[in-house]
Amino acid sequence: MNLDIVVIGGGHAGIEAANAAWKIGAKTAMLVLSKKSIGRMSCNPAIGGVGKGQMVRDIDAMGGLMGALADGAGIMFRVLNASKGPAVWGNRAQCDMDLYSELAQKTLENLDGLQIIEGEATTLEKENENWKIVTQSGLQILCKAVIIASGTFLNSKMFTGLDKISIGGRINEPSSDLLPLSLQKLGIKTKRLKTGTPSRLDAASVDFSKCEIQHGDAEPWAFSGKSDAAKLCNSANCYLTRTTEQTHKILEAAFEKSPLFTGKIQGLGPRYCPSIEDKIKRFADKESHQLFLEPETKDAKRIYINGFSSSLPEETQIEAIRTIPGLENAVVLQIGYAVEYDAINATDLHQTLECKKHAGLYFAGQVCGTSGYEEAAAQGIVAGINAALKIKGKPPFILSRADSYIGVLIDDITSMEWNEPYRMFTSRAEYRLFLRADNSEQRLCEKAHDAGMLTQAQWENYKQESERIKKAREFLSENSGTPEQIAPILAGSGQAAIAEKTRWLSVLKRPGIKAETFFSVACPQLPLTRKEKLHILSEELYSGFFVRAAEEIANLQKMANLKIPENFDYSKLNALSIEARQKLSAAMPLTLGAAAKVAGVRAGDIVVLGRYVGAAPNFYIPLQ
Repeated sequence: MNLDIVVIGGGHAGIEAANAAWKIGAKTAMLVLSKKSIGRMSCNPAIGGVGKGQMVRDIDAMGGLMGALADGAGIMFRVLNASKGPAVWGNRAQCDMDLYSELAQKTLENLDGLQIIEGEATTLEKENENWKIVTQSGLQILCKAVIIASGTFLNSKMFTGLDKISIGGRINEPSSDLLPLSLQKLGIKTKRLKTGTPSRLDAASVDFSKCEIQHGDAEPWAFSGKSDAAKLCNSANCYLTRTTEQTHKILEAAFEKSPLFTGKIQGLGPRYCPSIEDKIKRFADKESHQLFLEPETKDAKRIYINGFSSSLPEETQIEAIRTIPGLENAVVLQIGYAVEYDAINATDLHQTLECKKHAGLYFAGQVCGTSGYEEAAAQGIVAGINAALKIKGKPPFILSRADSYIGVLIDDITSMEWNEPYRMFTSRAEYRLFLRADNSEQRLCEKAHDAGMLTQAQWENYKQESERIKKAREFLSENSGTPEQIAPILAGSGQAAIAEKTRWLSVLKRPGIKAETFFSVACPQLPLTRKEKLHILSEELYSGFFVRAAEEIANLQKMANLKIPENFDYSKLNALSIEARQKLSAAMPLTLGAAAKVAGVRAGDIVVLGRYVGAAPNFYIPLQ
């Protein structure tokens, strides 16, 4: 079988990688153990959150699938941080995990020409200019590029206490133990990481009256521009409860039986999503820890205890759970467990997510040392785009820290060593005021269109939206409101009243204003969508910051966009320091911006290198 691209894995990274490669026109196949495992939500059945929600919106603006899948499978939609400014809002959807997987499978099956092959990749090797994959059944596949999106399945083990250790990357799903041998032969180094999942409960056994209820938003926001927010399903509720002093005593008494504390688990878990036993040990001063009870499906028969992942023995977990308010009579349907697995060092990848040592070999998702569905999907779409573009002989697709959270994510993992799973937060993005959920299209649609990721209809929709926003801004900059018109807009905002006619755009700069209220007064005749109104308000609210940072961002983007030829011979560039030549030869950065981040490369070296790749002599040099 001969193909252009094979994606190994059907998780969130694999879905986006396969869709992207197919969209750009590569002959693509997904290799997965079972079609039914595609898009499986093995941990928390939710999409989005602070930082993560922005990534989902970015994926959608680039022609990806996660946003539309979350909208279609969502059962409760909320904006986190809604009391703060829109730059740090976090759209989140609790999903029906079964429906999400079903929608993902159907979506991929409906992509005409995309092949879905069931089987396990056991061997991967280079054969002339192609890659050869051999499956457990003996099927041989030749392709020009491979994207490994294997999640937590490489050499994976599951732990529940010291005695119950099983082989697998997810409950009832086997580990991939042969593919890592091929990676080892290719000289690809790996490290051990750990993740975990909590117990699931029978909802009928939970006393929700003892818990604090959380409702979805009355007017939910869609993730995808293709979704109708009015049709979003917002039928479920989540609940809050807390651990107790008795819970902590039971768990502490069993620490000697914890594979995490006794050394059975060697890999490090995510610092910001620790197991319950790790929380109690690290934060011994805390009397209790907040837990979220979240439904896994629309019928709400199974409850996920968000915040209570554990690898302690089954009997300990059950005893501790029953000391939590509302869970005194809880029936456990699936016990919590930890997973330890192999991950590669993402510093061995270019920002395209192609392996520096082996052309045509890409990695995406948790195998790159990240945590979370959103981080995985973000890598998947970038790997899929770049694999397809390379096959077509086109320039690479690289996002910078100034144009997307995806750019921040990939820059972070490919330029710095991480010994724990990486998780996205808004605090990781120095330009987070620019990287909002309301301006994803303005930041990314043109780039995605140039790469071949948008349909003509999507591109036309974007241009029409841009035109509506442009006309609205023109109207607001040319017209003013009277004090009487402005008064109801400022009501409840904490802002002082305005005593004279004022340009509408100036009114928008005042904090605390509601977009819907403003536009219903200022320009009810303009056909703006809810998101377009929020976008215009946000642009004005943060405009003062934009002016101060515009030059810095322009310089950063200039650096990020200056390409360095592949296989550039640094040893012949005598004007570089010896250390810089050695470090750059090892790192093989694709852009001048990436070269500037290589440890040991000085600002003077970047000036020299910049002249060779077309930068002006006085271009901006970032501090390391």
